[in-house]
Amino acid sequence: MMDRILALGGQFDPNFTALAVIICVMSMLTAVRLFSRGFVARGEARPTWLLLAGISAGFGAWAMHFLAMLAYNPGVPTGHGPVGLLTSLILVLPMAIAAFYAAANLDGWVRPGFGGIILTFAVTVMHFSSLKDFRVEGVFNVDRDLVAVAFIACALLAGAGFAITGPARTVPRQAIGGIALGLAVSTFHFIAMAALTIVPGKGETDSLIISEFAIAGAIAAVTLIVIATGLGAALVDAKGAERAVERLRRLANGAFEGIVITAHGKIVDANTSFLNLVRADHDDVVGRSVDKNLLERGYSQSGNEDALLSPFDHGEAIPVEVRTRSLSDDKAEAVYAIRDLRAQRKAEEEIRYLAQHDSATRLLNRNAFMARLDALLERAAQEGEPVALLFIDLDLFKHINDVHGHRAGDLVIAEVANRLRGMAKGSSLLGRIGGDEFVIALYGGTQPTEAAQCAHSLLEKLLEPVPYEEHKVEISGSVGISLYPADAGNASDLVAFADMALYRAKRGGRNAACFFSRDMDEAIRDRRLARDLKKGIDAGELRLSYQPLAAMADGRIVGFEALVRWQHPVRGLLQPDDFILVAEENGLIIALGNWVLKQACFEAAKWERPFRVAVNLSALHLQDNSLVSRVHEILVNSGLSPARLEIEITESALFLDQARALSNLRRLKALGVRIAMDDFGTGYSSLSTLNAFPFDRIKIDRSFVDEISRSPQAEKIVRAIVSLGHSLGVPITAEGVETETQLEFLRREGCDQVQGFLIGRPEHIDMHAGLVTPSNPGVPGLEDDQVAQAS
Repeated sequence: MMDRILALGGQFDPNFTALAVIICVMSMLTAVRLFSRGFVARGEARPTWLLLAGISAGFGAWAMHFLAMLAYNPGVPTGHGPVGLLTSLILVLPMAIAAFYAAANLDGWVRPGFGGIILTFAVTVMHFSSLKDFRVEGVFNVDRDLVAVAFIACALLAGAGFAITGPARTVPRQAIGGIALGLAVSTFHFIAMAALTIVPGKGETDSLIISEFAIAGAIAAVTLIVIATGLGAALVDAKGAERAVERLRRLANGAFEGIVITAHGKIVDANTSFLNLVRADHDDVVGRSVDKNLLERGYSQSGNEDALLSPFDHGEAIPVEVRTRSLSDDKAEAVYAIRDLRAQRKAEEEIRYLAQHDSATRLLNRNAFMARLDALLERAAQEGEPVALLFIDLDLFKHINDVHGHRAGDLVIAEVANRLRGMAKGSSLLGRIGGDEFVIALYGGTQPTEAAQCAHSLLEKLLEPVPYEEHKVEISGSVGISLYPADAGNASDLVAFADMALYRAKRGGRNAACFFSRDMDEAIRDRRLARDLKKGIDAGELRLSYQPLAAMADGRIVGFEALVRWQHPVRGLLQPDDFILVAEENGLIIALGNWVLKQACFEAAKWERPFRVAVNLSALHLQDNSLVSRVHEILVNSGLSPARLEIEITESALFLDQARALSNLRRLKALGVRIAMDDFGTGYSSLSTLNAFPFDRIKIDRSFVDEISRSPQAEKIVRAIVSLGHSLGVPITAEGVETETQLEFLRREGCDQVQGFLIGRPEHIDMHAGLVTPSNPGVPGLEDDQVAQAS
């Protein structure tokens, strides 16, 4: 039980919680003071004092409850509905009044006991009636035993408070009694909240909810009512007026809002918050007119009135929200609640700014840039001026994130924005419209000359390394340029054509600038193909074909390589050469490779013959820290033995970040997965790579096999690779074998395995059914018991 109560502390904001308890205690001190007067009063004044005491206590308990609920953060979205707010107030007031009547009119020990029980019952009803309209994404579970503890603790403390107070006229006894009542209400609230647990689920947070500002306003109204209650008490008992005013002033000083009391239009009192707001002393404001000297009225909105408050030091006027309530029937006396709106206005301005600007760079975002570019083009059309649009994209930005981390990437983006901002002219538009994509619109000038000069300067500026911790991050960029009105007549086309030119610049080698030209249809097609590929992966348009791999010694099939095909809904069946490059350049290669890996493992797990299946992975896969966990998850879910999966990589894939790539390969091998080097001989560090990592198989690139019998040089290279593999104890596979001549040469040189059209074409696995079922008279190169041992 104590664990739940102690654990609740982490779910309440300490500032709001402290404020709630303070307001509760102060309200109970006010109530006790009034109760003490009523206890000894006679005649018509007695019920008036008790009524005021009950009202003060009821409002204090109610205000404490909702302030504490504002501080409550259970970890799921919450909110308050209006019904519970009003219902709980309506319920608590009469019962609180009844508690004070009982505590004053009964005899003996029954007097404080019944008073405490009735007040506890009032707090209980108020607490749980308000929770009926507390909106949360989940449902409440209530520990009834803990609620009973809360009830008993509250009743005991409240009874003690009434017993201590009684007819006491001394401040210490009244203070102790008030604190006891305040602690009774606070103790009940927090123990009762500890009795509640929220089971996350579908709640009612989408229905009508009062905002925190509205609840804060309601609490301000409670403050006003408490002040009004104190003023009413002062009218009943003139002898206690001075002390009542002091007490109310302390209560008002605890409020966040500025509070001002006026009589006949002149200020008679003000709390500390208001004095701080106008930067004046108490004596400076007394006697002044609020409306004539301090406030410039604005407009009403949702029952609140906005105004400007003039500080006494003649500083900048302060936007405030004003609420006014009359304290007498003739409206001669009134109280003002004045809330400072500067923080809210600043937040609103920040929201408006962020709606149009990128938060990381403070440049225009895509929507704002396009809107202003439209306006700039309209102006250009009226004045007959050209506009050049430069589309800038950083080269290999993902590599920066992968190698140095996203923090370094964010620093690079901010630094690039600063460099572009420093180069932009006054009439230029500058924006960030994507992760590492920036745009500059140059107005007027001599185009395309100035655009070319600007692009050249940008590229030079981008080549400067960005300092990060103890490193210098090397960056570069590419620029695509389109012109208005020569290339496009509207903003969207101008940006699209610049993007196409950028794509051409990147394909030409990066760190370059390119103007848009009408022959860029290929770029358009590639972009469309990239969009289609993304949809195709999700829509299940990809297919796997399997090409067999044969042992040279006896011609037996020993495994298959999984090769992806794309059944495009319009262009038909596409080979990898038609879309792999597009996938790499548009960030789709990871998703594509993951699909192939998962599909191949699940299909191979269904084969009755335990052939190995080889899957090609890209360079980006080897830089992915989640690669090993993903492979492990796929193997577990598919049931495929790790010894039957072979990952094929190229030499070039290792050199993006060799340390990370080799780390991933070693972890894969630790799982039992085999690693093969594909396209061996086409890289530039083959021997050092073989020395750094013990591959399970080396595949000779098809370009060398194709030249057998036509190029003595190619034959020497093949012979050298086979000899190297034998000396290292690594099996050698030749791919692209299409003729008997090639096969015979490879047999003579001692090549271990062959793959190519002569052995079998890539086909759907159903076309190889005779090989992967037990009816196949041949035997796999890896026997069942070997697979079991390897896994």
